[in-house]
Amino acid sequence: MTTTTYRAAIFPGPEKALELADVPIDHPAPGEVLIRNRAVALQPLDAKMLIAGYGPVTSLQYPAVLGTSGAGIVEELGEGVGGFEIGDRVVFDTKAYVVSDQNRRQGTWQQLVTCDASTVAKIGGVPFEQAVLVDFPLQTAVAALHVFLGMGSPGSGKSEEKVLIWGAGGAVGSYAVQYAKSVGHTVIVTASPRDIDRQKRIGASAVIDYKSTDVVERLRENGPYKYLLTASGDAASQKALAALILDSGKFASVLPRAIELPPNVEIVYTAFSQAAQKEEYSAWRSFWYQEYLPEVLAKNLVEPVKFTKIEGGLGALQQANQEVFDGKVRGKLVVNPQE
Repeated sequence: MTTTTYRAAIFPGPEKALELADVPIDHPAPGEVLIRNRAVALQPLDAKMLIAGYGPVTSLQYPAVLGTSGAGIVEELGEGVGGFEIGDRVVFDTKAYVVSDQNRRQGTWQQLVTCDASTVAKIGGVPFEQAVLVDFPLQTAVAALHVFLGMGSPGSGKSEEKVLIWGAGGAVGSYAVQYAKSVGHTVIVTASPRDIDRQKRIGASAVIDYKSTDVVERLRENGPYKYLLTASGDAASQKALAALILDSGKFASVLPRAIELPPNVEIVYTAFSQAAQKEEYSAWRSFWYQEYLPEVLAKNLVEPVKFTKIEGGLGALQQANQEVFDGKVRGKLVVNPQE
């Protein structure tokens, strides 16, 4: 008998607990694909939305489904979709937080997800968990550097410049280091002293302890920098990066402005990982899903991500996100919605 429903973790409203429910299958419209979701990575943003009513929750239509990224198997193709076949293994991102009336269909905390075919990438034999874990932080790092700071792409032939990545120990920071190095730049980072060997292996030329009392002076000695990114986004990092801009310039941050900035300094902050969902960045979207991400995954061009798989599928999301929100989790957590 053909199945007409599937399971979803429904978010009833701000600061309310998730509810598991059977919902009817919504077939893809022209230009869309229907994907059987096999892996969801728990992101701090989603945890803050679920537990504390943070940010995008105010623009959602309820009941809603959280999550914007996943990995799985193509189940159905909408009219006009080319380049994919039923059964393809893919990683994907959706407009769940960008277009409110698409949230229920495109939120990824459910077993079947509908999304635009233009934001789907083939992953070949790469494990679903690795594909979704690499996609989100790598896309954040590369979009910040490439789209919003103007850094070139690998092989673009641009002259070597110096790049500063503050907070290179985390996933976004580490991927920013690897991308900047692949473009051909000299990369200076701040990180913990215990991470020095790894940072140099992935591309850093110098590693400065971010807790050093003279960290700004030591960074200035290694500069000047054309591209600056704080992958921690905290006030201390913003203050330090602003101090390194002598004439006028800008730096990118994964968090909003937390300090008063000098008039000659601009902070670039946005939902970097959501840029591909906006038509103004259609060229970036094509580059990411059709060229860069498939090549990175196929050739293992970046370090894999360590993770813990949480048993229990969608039913485990509430507690797991609470632990992420409370800071009790080290590393990344992944859930399989099919369990």
